[in-house]
Amino acid sequence: MANFLEGVSYGVLNDILSEFHSNEGYALPSRYEVLLYPPPAGRGKSLGSLFANLGSSNKESKSVSLRCEKCQLPGTTISSSPDTNIYGPTREIAESVLFAGSTTMDFQASSDLRERVFFEKWQQKCYNPETWNIGYYSDYIGSIDVYLLDINNQRRFGIKLHEVWPKTIAATDVSGAKASDIIKISVTFQFRKMTTLDSDNQPPSLADKIAQTVNNAVERNVTRNIPAVLRKLPW
Repeated sequence: MANFLEGVSYGVLNDILSEFHSNEGYALPSRYEVLLYPPPAGRGKSLGSLFANLGSSNKESKSVSLRCEKCQLPGTTISSSPDTNIYGPTREIAESVLFAGSTTMDFQASSDLRERVFFEKWQQKCYNPETWNIGYYSDYIGSIDVYLLDINNQRRFGIKLHEVWPKTIAATDVSGAKASDIIKISVTFQFRKMTTLDSDNQPPSLADKIAQTVNNAVERNVTRNIPAVLRKLPW
C-alpha cells in the first residue's frame, strides 16, 4: 500500500461547493460576446470614401456581431517529430505551431438577410466581380474577438483571430418548417493565427486615458509648487 504525505483528497465536497458559489464560478458556454472587425469599407479607395463609410460600416458590423448564435474558441497544436539522436526511449520535439486555420460561426438572420449581404460584401473584397482578378491580401483581411463573460457580464477571457476573411458562406435552406424556426447564416472564416486577450494586453479605455491625463496634470502642478531645493532632497 502506498503512503502519501497528504492522506485527504484535495477535492472534498466543501471545497468544490465553495468554488462553485464563489465570484469565479464556472465558465458558461451561453455567456459570450463576438466582435467582428472587417476590413475598412474604404480600404484601397480614396480618403474621402473611407470617412464616408466609416460610421455605417461600424454600425453594421456591430449589428451582425450581436446576432452570432454559435461560435468556437479555436485550439492550437504543436507539430512534432521524433528525436532519434538519443539513447534509450525516444522523445518528441516541437517543430512548429499549428492553429486550426478556420472556424465556423452561425448568425441569426434578419428578414432581409442583411447578415448574408454583409459577408458577401466582405467576400467580394477578395476579388473583382468584373475582371475576376484576385485582390491584395491586405485588402480583405480583418479580425474577430471572442470573449467569455461571467454572470455579471464582465469579460473574463478572450481570443483574437488575426488575418480573418470569410472563406465559405453556407447555403441558406428554406422550407415549410414551422414559423418559429429562424434562418441561420453559417460562415466559415479563415485565419492565420490567434492570441489570448486579457487585461494585461488590452489597450486602456478612454476613461482610463482621461484619468491618467488628469493624474499627470495634478502631479505636474504639485511638483511645480515644490521649491527646487526640496525636490532635490532624497525621500
